[in-house]
Amino acid sequence: MGTRHSGRHTPGSPDRPATVLALVALLAGLLGMVLASPAEAATDLALGKAASADSSQSGRPPSLADDGDTATRWCAADGDTGHWWQVDLGSAAALSGTEVRWEFARTYQYHVSVSADGSTWTRVADRTASTATAQVQSDAFTATARYVRITVTGLAASTWASIADFKVYGADTGTPPGPAPDPALRSRCTGTSPITCHFDVQPGNYDVTVVLGDANAPGVTGVQAEARRTVLPAVSTAAGTYARYSFTLNVRRPEGQPTGQGGTGTPGLDLVFSGTAPKLNGIGLAAASGPALYLAGDSTVCDQPAAPYTGWGQQLPQYFKLGLSVANYGDSGESSGSFLSDAALFPAMKPLIRSGDTVLIQFGHNDKSTTASAFTSNLTSLVTQVRSRGGVPVLVTPPVRRLFDSSGRLTSTALHVNGVGVDLAATMRQVAAAQNAPLIDLTARSKALVEGLGPNGSARIYLTAATDGVTDNTHFSSYGANEVAKLVLQGMRELNLSPVSYLR
Repeated sequence: MGTRHSGRHTPGSPDRPATVLALVALLAGLLGMVLASPAEAATDLALGKAASADSSQSGRPPSLADDGDTATRWCAADGDTGHWWQVDLGSAAALSGTEVRWEFARTYQYHVSVSADGSTWTRVADRTASTATAQVQSDAFTATARYVRITVTGLAASTWASIADFKVYGADTGTPPGPAPDPALRSRCTGTSPITCHFDVQPGNYDVTVVLGDANAPGVTGVQAEARRTVLPAVSTAAGTYARYSFTLNVRRPEGQPTGQGGTGTPGLDLVFSGTAPKLNGIGLAAASGPALYLAGDSTVCDQPAAPYTGWGQQLPQYFKLGLSVANYGDSGESSGSFLSDAALFPAMKPLIRSGDTVLIQFGHNDKSTTASAFTSNLTSLVTQVRSRGGVPVLVTPPVRRLFDSSGRLTSTALHVNGVGVDLAATMRQVAAAQNAPLIDLTARSKALVEGLGPNGSARIYLTAATDGVTDNTHFSSYGANEVAKLVLQGMRELNLSPVSYLR
């Protein structure tokens, strides 16, 4: 894909000696090598990797720009400039350039930036003044980075930021992270839609690698583990292409809720590959010893065993990459006091906490008659005991219920003022201040979300008879649990908690 020269002789130019012509030919060949597309001697490192964007049109998500299928595309949500799309390569790599295939052969002005951490960016290619109309455009550069972003700064008339394919070229820096796929493990899986896999392992933490895709057919595959924990959202793979992902999972007996409510599951590790067209090529599995994120809470947090109920803790694992496990000890019906005293709950979790582990603590929904002094005492005890193990306790105020008054505002009950008049969220804020403990004000964050959507718009956050067969203004739908999980993640980022370094 080097530059093609016409070879025409300029009128009036003197003839050159053969040796000079030979030298010119040699230099032209070398120049052609320099200007060649980075694709000619490198691997597409972006294929099937996690992609994101500042916005997306419905049905055209970021994953469609690096799925290897030029018939699909990512498109921004509107026709404005300034939109960006980026890919996470999974680890730092030596890069040699990029290639973008736009939706149309029109003028798109843009620049390409790279980053090692997803926060600090360096511009490596600048086409902000381009007048080119080629549908495919290549940029050669040298950089070492994990993240690559393309930002659209100018558009032709009636054109939106829309990418059919984006490639990142570079050298493979070594063995991909995570355990290597083992054909013997793939043989432990049955079914086609869904594909279910079971592995007889002891309780503990495990690194898992999955290779998604099929040699002959496209796929759309999501992954859940144990009791309906989402560990990977739906991934699209084109026929003949594969996407590799690695993550760390916590295995507990019983799985799901620690007290066994809703069933105890099966011993060992269970994985379910679902989606509109699940495709599984390989699995790798190995014991892990990294840090953990522990969850202490009630039914709005826990691994709910059966749909449609979903705890926000079930949605957290999908946001973390290899190295950090999410150990969800949330349990239905628990108050701050019962969680402390039940042998299956905090007494079982506490000995597992290691130095540096983070523990999110959310109570209030079931502290309906707990006095302020008892609530303060229970939370203080949890904070103190987590610290005694070297862990980092983080208090999380309870998410709101969907209970509106006639003016469209949430009621005091929705905001967790309990039956004896205690403002539980406010009390938790006071405990956090007194104990100098980090706090995520999920009550305030969820209040802004739910009131912002209003009585009708907020219905999809919770369970409704029309969609779920049950009306419940406390517990979350799968969609709602994910929205609340994202609020928790926002709080974790703002506090700069250690698990943030493991976010995908």
